[in-house]
Amino acid sequence: MPFDAEPPAEPPTRSARGNEHHLASLLLHVRPECRTAVRATVAAMPGVEIHIEQQGKMVVTVEGPHEGWIADRMTSLHLLDGVLSAVMVFHHLETVADTAPSA
Repeated sequence: MPFDAEPPAEPPTRSARGNEHHLASLLLHVRPECRTAVRATVAAMPGVEIHIEQQGKMVVTVEGPHEGWIADRMTSLHLLDGVLSAVMVFHHLETVADTAPSA
């Protein structure tokens, strides 16, 4: 039975811990006959970008405001019909300074 993972909504602009920005890269292993459908679904997910595809593999990045956002996206990607695995390769955290104008 195919499972269509529902990706989370757009990320909030701030995390609960302040102004964090997370960036992760993931390696997806995809069944070759499902590549086109997986590519279309991944491309439509906010905060996710495909960087390269090669022989049943896709390298994607996920950007969001906290670890939970990254984990939700990774789970959604892993549960897509045709995705055999989704493995995090890299995770980076930046603390973004508050850019609100001072009065």
